[in-house]
Amino acid sequence: MKNIFNLKKGIWVLVASLLFISCEEYLEDELLSDTSVDFLYSSPESLEKAVVGLYSLNRNRYNASFSVQILMAKSDLVLGRAGAESLYSRLAWGVSLGDFGSAGGYDKLWRQHYQIVDRANAIIQAAENLEGIDGDLKNQILSEARAFRANSYFTLYRQFNNIFVKTEPANPENAYDKPADKSSEEEVFALLKSDLDFAISNLEMTTPEFGRWTQASARHLRAKVALWQEDWAEAANQADAVINDGNYSLEPSTKDVFAGNLSKTETLFAVQRKSETVGGGAKNFMNWKLVPQYHKVEGVKKDQKNGGSGAGFLLLNNYLRNLLKEDPNDDRDDATYYISHFLYNDEENLPEGVQLGDTVKIFDQFSDDFDEVKKYYLSLNPGVIKYQDEDADPTSRDNYKNMIVYRLAETYLIGAEAHMMNGNNGKALEYINAVRNRANAASIDVIDLESILDERARELAFEGQRWYTLKRTGKLLEYLEDHMGNHDYNQTYGSGDPRELIKTMPFIVNWPVPEKQVEFLGPNYPQNDGY
Repeated sequence: MKNIFNLKKGIWVLVASLLFISCEEYLEDELLSDTSVDFLYSSPESLEKAVVGLYSLNRNRYNASFSVQILMAKSDLVLGRAGAESLYSRLAWGVSLGDFGSAGGYDKLWRQHYQIVDRANAIIQAAENLEGIDGDLKNQILSEARAFRANSYFTLYRQFNNIFVKTEPANPENAYDKPADKSSEEEVFALLKSDLDFAISNLEMTTPEFGRWTQASARHLRAKVALWQEDWAEAANQADAVINDGNYSLEPSTKDVFAGNLSKTETLFAVQRKSETVGGGAKNFMNWKLVPQYHKVEGVKKDQKNGGSGAGFLLLNNYLRNLLKEDPNDDRDDATYYISHFLYNDEENLPEGVQLGDTVKIFDQFSDDFDEVKKYYLSLNPGVIKYQDEDADPTSRDNYKNMIVYRLAETYLIGAEAHMMNGNNGKALEYINAVRNRANAASIDVIDLESILDERARELAFEGQRWYTLKRTGKLLEYLEDHMGNHDYNQTYGSGDPRELIKTMPFIVNWPVPEKQVEFLGPNYPQNDGY
């Protein structure tokens, strides 16, 4: 399949210079440039390039991976061992208006998504007004831009709640306009559904250019929107349409899902990147942050079989590990999605009594000696290899692996929940068992919300969906208080045990609108309760 790296460097620099960040920055860029935004959108060819620019903007959110991993950290399934990301999981960052997590990471997420929205708005406006453009090409351009806009607005709404919706691009005339209030839930969802329904009506189910929006990925996102509104019939219909289409299928085994370049029948939407390629995206450190420092053990050196280079900032907590152990045949923690065991591989430095290929079995997680416990968490706690770049230097943290954003396994679990809530337990069981059986786990014969949440945990952990799912189902605070982090390690956090802290912070279900954005939006713009 073709890829979408064919964005010329000159065009991208021009697009980047015109991105809306704030009134002052936008106007300054406009005054310094002899080229207006109208030039970029004055022909079908330039509009096509502008759409490719949206993919580059979206990929930028994954560069260095910090902002993306905020959502991994903010989960009931994660042990935050170290690093900036772990401060979100410990409730040290992102829980007050002025802390660095809110002022830094949240602000960056807000700006990134509104940048995508603004460029999508400009493309949509230009395509709708451009004369002489082929109708099919126009609808393709509009569909991709509207899918991006819907994806960003849906993300912003689920994170910040108090968001404003705009459908006109920033320009010198409106740059100082400020919203009088947040947009209502009805306004937000009306636009989401309109954008996605248009994309579904005009996109093909598949694409020869891996990484682009398709009807399937738009339907998947439309189903997620429907779940949020408890429109179970719509969510079920959209999931059924993708599952029954025939172009998509679950990979035959879990070891295949994240292997290779990810251009496969389970992938619905992915972020592409390629080393040393113009427009190919910057490196990220995703895998490095999710694999422990096993190389600290004598007789073990960094290699791909053990997960590549690792720092172990965010790791599996006991709750997720126990879920994976419930069925002894479940293979998702057998070095497919998650890596639970590490092997001696350094022949020159093997300790006495072990051989090459033996499993490392030192350090007791439950020892009375907490120094030994800390060594376990540092070097042997199970990690995540969903983002491992098999072609990377195993001694380097640099990674150029493509990343899955949406995949068919989640479509099956969306369908399972929707059909269950709609009273069709037979279809719900069919869908959830398809995911379980692919992992060699036995079928279940009773389904409820807990079993769906548990299966989503096993299958989708560390893919950035958990916070949204628990918030949507009303389980977020309950689950965080019950089992976030690991109890023994939680006691070491200077900020306090997050399971206790959460009891005083019910407002964190909505993230604070970043302080810089409130200053720009004006004193009357509503902040979320509790901040």
